[in-house]
Amino acid sequence: MLKRKGIEHIHPPEEQIPFEFLPAEYNVYKENLKEWANELFINKRFPKKGHISDYEKQKIKEIYENRKKEFGEGNSFLIPALNDVKREFGVVYLEYMEELSKLSNLSPSYILGVATFYTMLEGFDGKAEIYVCTSLPCALKGGEELFRKFKEKAEGKDVEVREWVCLGRCEFAPVVHIPYTEKSFGHVEEKDIDEIIDIAQKICPWKKT
Repeated sequence: MLKRKGIEHIHPPEEQIPFEFLPAEYNVYKENLKEWANELFINKRFPKKGHISDYEKQKIKEIYENRKKEFGEGNSFLIPALNDVKREFGVVYLEYMEELSKLSNLSPSYILGVATFYTMLEGFDGKAEIYVCTSLPCALKGGEELFRKFKEKAEGKDVEVREWVCLGRCEFAPVVHIPYTEKSFGHVEEKDIDEIIDIAQKICPWKKT
């Protein structure tokens, strides 16, 4: 009997694998799983770009060489390198992973496996990002409602508001953070939302020219 493991508690209902599949003799379980993973997990978070420029290839090579020099032998360079790619471009396209694969001799599937484990590496069409904490201390101070208000006010703007679990600033709850910057905001109220969205779009590393 097929059983679900380890995903239902971290993904919203529309992104969960259905509880029931056709019987195994129909041989569709694996195909269903592959289709689900590609459509709702990989493609939306680590999409294909189609073509990358010589400039992009050169930047990825520089990132790889710098991190490889810093971390030496082994694969310890990979997460910092992926993080640098996200900071530089805003999206870790599959083609970027392929470039890292060519440089490092790690398989593309291995790199993708590492990338999909870390939600901060996910991309949203290169939009600026805002993390709104909804862990217990922030939730008790209105963090969940604040998150909903941020989502409403960011609608139609070049910014992605993400629900985040613990930003490590519990004493300043509710807390909001602009990733890949030093900007965190404490005791945030609804009146602060427009200003924070504006700041995020101005200081986002991959938006700066």
